[in-house]
Amino acid sequence: MDIAARLADRRRYERQIERLHQRYLLTSRLYEMRQDDVSLASIVMNRGKVARLLAREVAEGRYALEPGVLRTIRARHKMREVFACRITDLLVHGVVADIVTEAVEPRLSERVFSYRKGLSWLTPIAELAAFIRAERRKHDDPRARGVYVLRRDVDSYTDSIPIGRDSPLWAMLETELGPLPELFEQVVRVEMKVPEGGVVCRSKGLPMGQPIAAIVANLYLTEMDRALEGIPGGFYARYGDDFLFAHADPAVAREAEGVIDEILERLWLTVNEKKRRTLYLTPPGRPSEAWPEVKGTSGVPFLGTRIAADGTIGLDVSKVRALLRELDSRATTTVRTMRGADRDRAGRVVCSVVNRTLDPRSALTQSRSAIALRRVVTDRSQLEQIDYWIARLVLKAVAGRRDARAFREIPYAKLRDDWGLISLVAARNEGRQAAA
Repeated sequence: MDIAARLADRRRYERQIERLHQRYLLTSRLYEMRQDDVSLASIVMNRGKVARLLAREVAEGRYALEPGVLRTIRARHKMREVFACRITDLLVHGVVADIVTEAVEPRLSERVFSYRKGLSWLTPIAELAAFIRAERRKHDDPRARGVYVLRRDVDSYTDSIPIGRDSPLWAMLETELGPLPELFEQVVRVEMKVPEGGVVCRSKGLPMGQPIAAIVANLYLTEMDRALEGIPGGFYARYGDDFLFAHADPAVAREAEGVIDEILERLWLTVNEKKRRTLYLTPPGRPSEAWPEVKGTSGVPFLGTRIAADGTIGLDVSKVRALLRELDSRATTTVRTMRGADRDRAGRVVCSVVNRTLDPRSALTQSRSAIALRRVVTDRSQLEQIDYWIARLVLKAVAGRRDARAFREIPYAKLRDDWGLISLVAARNEGRQAAA
């Protein structure tokens, strides 16, 4: 790979400017983000000139990254630390990450589904369910049906990946890219200002918030990915630091467990013991006679869903609660903005908001749980229950009634037929018929 030529390509910098433009197009950040009193909006307007100058500075080795800062943000109900830097450094980070991605992406395992173009996080959920159903069909005797499942999570994965000069990471990158320019090391081993004054450079932990973090996180566990995906008769999938291996043979599952621990130790990583799960999946959740230490279960949690022993997919209970809270908040807020509107009009608008929140194609759908409900969840009993709960929260918002007796005042059929509230069960049935 001719890294120098790629770093000198001004079009790469123009694309990074356009990405920032699209990200902040409808926000005040387009004008608030500044570098040397020049706003992002001004950089966007002069993108050709900025890209040309920046490409030349980088190609000739005159460009120097400045130390950034760590900021704490809330993401998916968790507080996370992200690395923030000036605008032109953001552009250079993006260009370097794109070059690394071009070299590394074709070599990644197809069983890694995190942050990859063209691969959905829903795919491994559906594939695991299909694997479990296929294993069940192999045995006429119900007592012979069972799958061993290893659920693992790397402890503080992105914060634990070693990035010092003796890290295995550099050999991985050089294998794909050849000798690395100093700039590439600086993008991974970022310098940061500290509140006490001065600058530090960590020996482990990726610069979260920057695009290089995602591709390195996918790359670093490639040895483990290849080892587990190559085991005959097994199922393997990874999303970031969360991965799962399943097999019907306890001896093979034991061997895979040893492979996982051995490779992680070699990479200076450990499994999060609080999330370590070794399970034996059967419909009654009975324990394994062949491997007594394994916990029997009737369902396996994976990527916010629960896959049952019969291969049906349900949404994790905590995800259901979070989704209902979001729908409740949107329904209540919608009614407040419509003070004075008659009940039927308010009901139709609230149901429209709920429908759009549950529609994977809508811009209002920000919840991964809502997308999973419409795309992969097949547990009809759960869908029926969620349908009921959603109807209840619509009635609470519109009629102010929290109990089920509100249905006497506003019949369930009115919500569906008149106000247009979607039924998740009906949508699932229609989708199955269309697929057939």
